[in-house]
Amino acid sequence: SSGINAEYGGTQKYDHDTDGTHNEVAGCQSSFRGQKHDTIASIKYINNVLTVHLDARGKNKWTKCFEEKNVILPIGYHLGFSAQTGQLADNHDILMLKTYEVDLLPGQVFNQEEALKLVPSAEGEPDRPHMDDPVPLFSRRVRTIFYICFGLVFVLIVGGVAWHYYQRFLAAKNKKRFY
Repeated sequence: SSGINAEYGGTQKYDHDTDGTHNEVAGCQSSFRGQKHDTIASIKYINNVLTVHLDARGKNKWTKCFEEKNVILPIGYHLGFSAQTGQLADNHDILMLKTYEVDLLPGQVFNQEEALKLVPSAEGEPDRPHMDDPVPLFSRRVRTIFYICFGLVFVLIVGGVAWHYYQRFLAAKNKKRFY
């Protein structure tokens, strides 16, 4: 199954080694790869709540992927989509994107000055430091030299055994007497 993540970009770098989980605010797993139908996502951001629903089976039946409260998205920022798969065999297309403005409730007033002062944030998962991959026991160069030496020893042993049997064959051939 494949992952769908809401990530907080900010000034953090995307960590390819962990598929961005260090930047993940919320996410879910879904089996949308390799399907013969389109997967449809509904992304809603209303009153600082980010909700994602999916129709991954192509049956017009929505399932909640996640709902994350206290997500602050001020105006003047960008919304981005990415489908980096790490495998060349996958192809993800965004076929359509529809955006709608949410109407204010009666009595609500939108204060643009206050909205511009907001700092983007999301509670989500806590920030985790990047963990480097463990250092291999042998470097690539040492392994290459080892494999070359091992291959040479193997060839010498096989050649030695073949030479031995060839010499025995010749000796047996020379011992034959014709009566």
